[in-house]
Amino acid sequence: MSNGADSGMAAIAARFGVGLAVGAGADDAAADAAGMPVRRPKAPVFPFAPNPGVLTGTAVGSFVQLDLFTPQSGWFADITSMTMTGFTAGTIAVTRGGPAVTAAGNPVAIEYVAQFTGAQAGVPQAFPQKGNPLLDANDNLYFTVTSALTGGPVIISGTAIMVPVSRIDDYLS
Repeated sequence: MSNGADSGMAAIAARFGVGLAVGAGADDAAADAAGMPVRRPKAPVFPFAPNPGVLTGTAVGSFVQLDLFTPQSGWFADITSMTMTGFTAGTIAVTRGGPAVTAAGNPVAIEYVAQFTGAQAGVPQAFPQKGNPLLDANDNLYFTVTSALTGGPVIISGTAIMVPVSRIDDYLS
């Protein structure tokens, strides 16, 4: 018998509920021929909660560069929430690529991600839109004091969804 005949026989057998044990390729061909959907495993997409980070400076321009959410090569991290605790007044900016302001309080042209005020301390800030912010293996976040803090140190925590590069289009659609 030829390979085509084998697939045809397997398709007939599959219609009658006969299992196939000839290998994954034969199973797929038989399922296709029988008009059955073929299930192919996908790389996992899973939630991730990194260990908390700490910002100790309280003066304007103090910052910490953290790789809390930076994924390994071959993955993306879609940040879903972020929480900061330990301060009662002041403002912290979260940016990608560098600190938000200099020690003199002058703005730096950086990609802005979020901002936390003393009133928001301890309240999770959600990022409900998929892919905003989305980090790759080259991205770190900077947490910069933009208005002097009362209290401290600031504890930074959050959650993300880790997505393999091979699934990013499917995940974002």
